[in-house]
Amino acid sequence: MANILVCEDEKNTLAMICKLLKGNSLVEEIFPASCGNEAVEIIKKQSPHILLLDIDLPDIDGIEVAKIANTFDSDTSIVFITGYPDYAHESFIVHPYDYILKPIDIERFNQTINNLIVKRESSMLDNKLKTAEIFPVRIKNKILFLNIKDIIFIEKNGKDTTIHTRKGPFMCNENLKDIESELNSHFYRTHKSYIVNIGMVECIESLGDSYEISFYGYDKKAYMSKGKYLFIKDKISV
Repeated sequence: MANILVCEDEKNTLAMICKLLKGNSLVEEIFPASCGNEAVEIIKKQSPHILLLDIDLPDIDGIEVAKIANTFDSDTSIVFITGYPDYAHESFIVHPYDYILKPIDIERFNQTINNLIVKRESSMLDNKLKTAEIFPVRIKNKILFLNIKDIIFIEKNGKDTTIHTRKGPFMCNENLKDIESELNSHFYRTHKSYIVNIGMVECIESLGDSYEISFYGYDKKAYMSKGKYLFIKDKISV
């Protein structure tokens, strides 16, 4: 869900945009404004998540409104809606999510808003899960929420990925690259097929061309490549 400010000095266009947003189930609240100064006051008081800004306004222009908004919250998403394509280059100084030209293509408008809200919700949820140290895993027709502290190591074997935890192993189809991006700094990629929780490592033993990793209170083993071992070895003072 998102709160959206719409700043547009053309009454009919403002009404049309607000009507489109009211029909979107992902939009929670809409704040209409007919000039830049009014938009700034709303931004200060309401902190909308998304700004839909006309650039050519009767007082301060939409680009200036976006600059001011960024001083309050740099995560505010901005979409410019204007009939003047010449402003496009200038507007990118505030890194807008999109630039929609008038007359508005309704299908494209709806797609832009939906994509932006979904992206924002996904990012917000990811941040909350990381803060709570929760790692969601899709297993068949359900989502399992694992405590990151319970994960010992993760192993890729063909198409299958096994997440070894204190409560036992869990199978999923996630690739290690995606998993690694969701984990915190306690985890280290020791091999193309293994990610380990450094805090759970008990011993690293040479097997010749590779190295075996043992863990506290867990009998399964992970492995480390020779290159990774040499890197770790160089970091250890003996």
